[in-house]
Amino acid sequence: MYQKYYRKHMIKSGLIITFLFLFAIISTYLIYNKFISLREKDIDTGKMEVVFHGKEGNKINLTKFNPVTDSVGLSSTSYDFTVKNGTTNEVKYKIVLENNEKVINADNCYDKQIPHELLKLSFRKDHQSPKSLILSEYADNVLLEDVLEANSEEDYSIRIWAVNSDFVIDRDSHFHAVIKVVEEGV
Repeated sequence: MYQKYYRKHMIKSGLIITFLFLFAIISTYLIYNKFISLREKDIDTGKMEVVFHGKEGNKINLTKFNPVTDSVGLSSTSYDFTVKNGTTNEVKYKIVLENNEKVINADNCYDKQIPHELLKLSFRKDHQSPKSLILSEYADNVLLEDVLEANSEEDYSIRIWAVNSDFVIDRDSHFHAVIKVVEEGV
Protein backbone atom coordinates (compact mmCIF):
# COMPACT_ATOMS: atom_id res chain seq x y z
CA MET A 1 0.00 0.00 0.00
CA TYR A 2 2.83 2.36 0.83
CA GLN A 3 4.39 1.66 -2.60
CA LYS A 4 1.18 2.63 -4.42
CA TYR A 5 0.97 5.84 -2.41
CA TYR A 6 4.67 6.58 -3.05
CA ARG A 7 4.35 5.87 -6.80
CA LYS A 8 1.21 8.05 -7.01
CA HIS A 9 3.05 10.94 -5.32
CA MET A 10 6.08 10.49 -7.57
CA ILE A 11 3.91 10.69 -10.70
CA LYS A 12 2.05 13.69 -9.35
CA SER A 13 5.33 15.40 -8.39
CA GLY A 14 6.83 14.60 -11.78
CA LEU A 15 3.84 16.12 -13.57
CA ILE A 16 3.96 19.26 -11.41
CA ILE A 17 7.71 19.68 -11.98
CA THR A 18 7.29 19.13 -15.72
CA PHE A 19 4.43 21.66 -15.84
CA LEU A 20 6.46 24.26 -13.90
CA PHE A 21 9.50 23.67 -16.10
CA LEU A 22 7.46 24.11 -19.30
CA PHE A 23 5.74 27.18 -17.85
CA ALA A 24 9.12 28.75 -17.02
CA ILE A 25 10.53 28.08 -20.50
CA ILE A 26 7.44 29.40 -22.31
CA SER A 27 7.24 32.48 -20.07
CA THR A 28 10.91 33.28 -20.58
CA TYR A 29 10.54 32.91 -24.35
CA LEU A 30 7.47 35.18 -24.46
CA ILE A 31 9.09 37.84 -22.27
CA TYR A 32 12.27 37.75 -24.37
CA ASN A 33 10.29 38.18 -27.61
CA LYS A 34 8.28 41.03 -26.08
CA PHE A 35 11.43 42.98 -25.21
CA ILE A 36 13.12 42.24 -28.53
CA SER A 37 10.08 43.52 -30.40
CA LEU A 38 10.11 46.68 -28.27
CA ARG A 39 13.83 47.30 -28.79
CA GLU A 40 14.31 46.65 -32.47
CA LYS A 41 12.19 48.58 -34.92
CA ASP A 42 12.33 47.38 -38.51
CA ILE A 43 11.60 49.78 -41.33
CA ASP A 44 11.48 48.46 -44.88
CA THR A 45 12.42 51.17 -47.38
CA GLY A 46 11.85 49.00 -50.44
CA LYS A 47 15.15 47.36 -51.35
CA MET A 48 16.72 47.90 -47.94
CA GLU A 49 15.78 47.10 -44.37
CA VAL A 50 16.59 49.47 -41.52
CA VAL A 51 16.71 48.10 -37.98
CA PHE A 52 16.76 50.59 -35.09
CA HIS A 53 18.23 48.97 -31.97
CA GLY A 54 16.86 51.24 -29.25
CA LYS A 55 13.42 51.40 -27.69
CA GLU A 56 12.92 54.91 -29.13
CA GLY A 57 13.32 53.56 -32.68
CA ASN A 58 14.08 56.28 -35.22
CA LYS A 59 12.86 59.13 -33.00
CA ILE A 60 15.16 61.58 -31.23
CA ASN A 61 13.72 63.63 -28.38
CA LEU A 62 15.84 66.06 -26.38
CA THR A 63 13.39 67.34 -23.81
CA LYS A 64 15.74 69.10 -21.44
CA PHE A 65 18.05 71.81 -22.67
CA ASN A 66 21.27 71.15 -20.80
CA PRO A 67 24.31 72.40 -22.69
CA VAL A 68 27.28 70.06 -22.22
CA THR A 69 30.86 69.77 -23.37
CA ASP A 70 31.77 67.59 -26.35
CA SER A 71 33.29 64.92 -24.11
CA VAL A 72 30.01 64.58 -22.20
CA GLY A 73 27.99 64.70 -25.45
CA LEU A 74 30.11 61.95 -26.98
CA SER A 75 29.29 59.72 -24.02
CA SER A 76 25.54 60.46 -24.15
CA THR A 77 22.84 58.05 -25.29
CA SER A 78 23.37 56.82 -28.83
CA TYR A 79 20.77 56.07 -31.46
CA ASP A 80 22.03 52.91 -33.15
CA PHE A 81 20.70 51.35 -36.34
CA THR A 82 21.67 48.96 -39.12
CA VAL A 83 20.98 49.40 -42.82
CA LYS A 84 20.75 46.09 -44.71
CA ASN A 85 20.68 45.47 -48.46
CA GLY A 86 19.35 41.98 -49.13
CA THR A 87 19.19 42.40 -52.90
CA THR A 88 21.69 41.44 -55.57
CA ASN A 89 22.17 45.06 -56.65
CA GLU A 90 23.87 47.98 -54.94
CA VAL A 91 21.55 50.65 -53.57
CA LYS A 92 22.27 54.37 -53.28
CA TYR A 93 20.77 55.93 -50.15
CA LYS A 94 21.02 58.84 -47.80
CA ILE A 95 20.49 59.26 -44.07
CA VAL A 96 18.50 62.36 -43.16
CA LEU A 97 17.58 63.90 -39.82
CA GLU A 98 14.16 65.56 -40.18
CA ASN A 99 12.09 67.49 -37.68
CA ASN A 100 9.42 65.27 -36.14
CA GLU A 101 6.47 67.40 -37.20
CA LYS A 102 3.97 64.96 -35.69
CA VAL A 103 5.39 65.39 -32.17
CA ILE A 104 5.97 69.13 -32.63
CA ASN A 105 2.32 69.58 -33.66
CA ALA A 106 1.04 67.38 -30.82
CA ASP A 107 3.12 69.28 -28.23
CA ASN A 108 2.48 72.65 -29.90
CA CYS A 109 6.14 73.50 -29.35
CA TYR A 110 7.30 75.29 -32.51
CA ASP A 111 8.50 78.24 -30.43
CA LYS A 112 10.45 76.00 -28.02
CA GLN A 113 12.63 74.14 -30.55
CA ILE A 114 16.38 74.31 -29.95
CA PRO A 115 18.02 76.03 -32.94
CA HIS A 116 20.19 73.75 -35.07
CA GLU A 117 23.12 76.10 -34.42
CA LEU A 118 23.07 75.02 -30.76
CA LEU A 119 23.00 71.27 -31.40
CA LYS A 120 26.02 69.14 -32.09
CA LEU A 121 25.70 65.76 -33.76
CA SER A 122 28.20 62.91 -33.73
CA PHE A 123 27.75 60.47 -36.61
CA ARG A 124 29.65 57.17 -36.73
CA LYS A 125 29.60 54.60 -39.54
CA ASP A 126 30.51 51.03 -38.52
CA HIS A 127 33.63 51.20 -36.34
CA GLN A 128 35.13 54.31 -37.89
CA SER A 129 35.93 57.44 -35.91
CA PRO A 130 32.85 59.57 -35.33
CA LYS A 131 32.37 62.81 -37.23
CA SER A 132 31.05 65.63 -35.01
CA LEU A 133 29.52 68.78 -36.48
CA ILE A 134 27.04 71.45 -35.52
CA LEU A 135 23.67 70.27 -36.88
CA SER A 136 23.25 73.36 -39.07
CA GLU A 137 26.50 72.44 -40.89
CA TYR A 138 24.82 69.42 -42.50
CA ALA A 139 23.35 70.56 -45.82
CA ASP A 140 19.58 69.92 -45.82
CA ASN A 141 20.10 67.79 -42.69
CA VAL A 142 21.64 65.01 -44.83
CA LEU A 143 24.06 63.16 -42.58
CA LEU A 144 25.38 60.76 -45.22
CA GLU A 145 24.96 59.82 -48.88
CA ASP A 146 26.40 56.43 -49.72
CA VAL A 147 26.04 53.26 -51.78
CA LEU A 148 25.38 49.94 -50.06
CA GLU A 149 26.80 46.94 -51.89
CA ALA A 150 24.62 43.91 -52.66
CA ASN A 151 23.93 41.56 -49.73
CA SER A 152 25.70 43.76 -47.19
CA GLU A 153 24.93 45.90 -44.18
CA GLU A 154 26.30 48.93 -42.36
CA ASP A 155 25.94 49.92 -38.68
CA TYR A 156 25.45 53.54 -37.68
CA SER A 157 25.41 55.47 -34.44
CA ILE A 158 24.16 59.00 -33.79
CA ARG A 159 24.60 61.10 -30.65
CA ILE A 160 23.15 64.58 -30.32
CA TRP A 161 23.54 67.18 -27.58
CA ALA A 162 23.19 70.88 -26.88
CA VAL A 163 26.53 72.66 -27.02
CA ASN A 164 27.90 75.07 -24.48
CA SER A 165 27.44 78.56 -25.85
CA ASP A 166 26.85 82.17 -24.92
CA PHE A 167 23.27 82.03 -26.21
CA VAL A 168 20.59 82.49 -23.61
CA ILE A 169 17.78 80.03 -24.22
CA ASP A 170 14.87 78.92 -22.12
CA ARG A 171 15.56 75.70 -20.20
CA ASP A 172 12.18 74.37 -21.44
CA SER A 173 13.49 74.26 -25.01
CA HIS A 174 13.69 70.88 -26.70
CA PHE A 175 14.29 69.11 -30.00
CA HIS A 176 12.23 66.47 -31.82
CA ALA A 177 13.62 64.67 -34.88
CA VAL A 178 13.27 61.50 -36.92
CA ILE A 179 16.12 59.54 -38.52
CA LYS A 180 15.16 58.56 -42.07
CA VAL A 181 16.96 56.32 -44.54
CA VAL A 182 15.93 57.23 -48.08
CA GLU A 183 16.70 55.09 -51.12
CA GLU A 184 17.75 57.04 -54.19
CA GLY A 185 18.26 54.26 -56.73
CA VAL A 186 21.42 53.67 -58.75
